[in-house]
Amino acid sequence: MTQKQTKPNAHLKAAIGYLKRGWSIVAVAPRAKRPIVRWEPFQHEPPSEDQLEQWFKRWPDANLAVVTGEVSGLVVLDVDPRHGGKESLAALESRHGKLPETIESITGGGGRHLFFAHPGREVRNRVGIMPGIDLRGDGGTIVLPPSVHPSGKRYRWKRGHAPGDRPIAPLPIWLEISRLAGDEFQGHPLAYWRALARKDVREGERNSTIASFAGHLFWHGVDPDVILELMLAWNRVRCGPPLPDDEVIDTVNSIGKTHARQQKRSPVVTD
Repeated sequence: MTQKQTKPNAHLKAAIGYLKRGWSIVAVAPRAKRPIVRWEPFQHEPPSEDQLEQWFKRWPDANLAVVTGEVSGLVVLDVDPRHGGKESLAALESRHGKLPETIESITGGGGRHLFFAHPGREVRNRVGIMPGIDLRGDGGTIVLPPSVHPSGKRYRWKRGHAPGDRPIAPLPIWLEISRLAGDEFQGHPLAYWRALARKDVREGERNSTIASFAGHLFWHGVDPDVILELMLAWNRVRCGPPLPDDEVIDTVNSIGKTHARQQKRSPVVTD
């Protein structure tokens, strides 16, 4: 059975709808994921409606994608079950807690794209967080419905999870930090942490660095109240400009809760 054709300019209509939500949209090659326009400028500013009309007039069968990151206010978790993504996501949720309900699309290949609100600070793209799981942040792209997958199937919004059906959930802190909370804190050599303690941290790296540093301290059994006071003081001295105290408190508390859940699931065994 052949795939039903959408109405003429259906992709353009969808693209304009996404643009009105504040998303930066680019044209993508038909049945592919490669932008067919010079898309780097749209990492900083969305296209105009006129530009969209020109693109889809020139390439009426083009797919469409959103430029993820601060420009669109989006970070997207890409789960590919063909490469173990389903099992990897289950393992991550058992370790860090279930992901919040958010808008979600189903890819033509049966994968999942989970959309989260960009936190307002740099979120790097990361490929292979675990098998079959990538994170698309600043400077990334994700193909949107109703684009056509190379398989011939269409991307679609999960029922009840389309834009407008529900709010976009905040990005969980354990997805935001440079690596997964609880996985990297013991992996760096002592020299790394000594250097980090003396490092001046610029805007865009402050929250993730505090999360990483706090996680290291939690894993070494430092008292939570001591960790919080240390992070508040370190933020005031090393972060430029310092984060508000309540933001530091929220980050440290979030990492502390993640650590507590992990300890409960994986208790330390001593002789």
